[in-house]
Amino acid sequence: MLKRVIQFFKGVLAKGPDKEEQNTINDLLSPEAQQAFYQMTVADQRHTLNVMKTAVEIAEKQGVAGSFDMDFLKRCCLLHDIGRGPKMNSIRKSYGVLLDKFFHGWSLENSQKPSDSYFKDIMYRYYNHPEIGCSELMKLGMIHEADIILRHHSGKDEELLAHEQAVLRILMEADRLN
Repeated sequence: MLKRVIQFFKGVLAKGPDKEEQNTINDLLSPEAQQAFYQMTVADQRHTLNVMKTAVEIAEKQGVAGSFDMDFLKRCCLLHDIGRGPKMNSIRKSYGVLLDKFFHGWSLENSQKPSDSYFKDIMYRYYNHPEIGCSELMKLGMIHEADIILRHHSGKDEELLAHEQAVLRILMEADRLN
């Protein structure tokens, strides 16, 4: 639970990308993908930037950085939470965590479709942001990134190529650490 409290305060105090990070985002993402990135909350932008940094460190430490396209890994990191959307701020995420923990059955039952209900919408995005993000990336033609984003919580790596499996594992580890 302490990790979640720390995560909450990091989200509330998060700062957007600095100039160097903005340049990296511009270099890695198409204008449409940049728009999707910047529609996330500042907390999610900061989180995904931290995940990207950690993922690069993991790939270098494992000695696999040269075995696949590192820009692909970085794009997946930057875009892995776009399905949360612009409304999923730190307060809403905290509600999601608490509802999932204390009312898990209700949360699952009410997460199946978008809703005008405040709490049902939170649970929909909380559980389904990989699918939502995948759909958004497919519309942008980012098919390979979409496939990784879809699996970034489930870890189901069947049908992925070896380098995509490596990217998924690194993304999941970096996400877990952040």
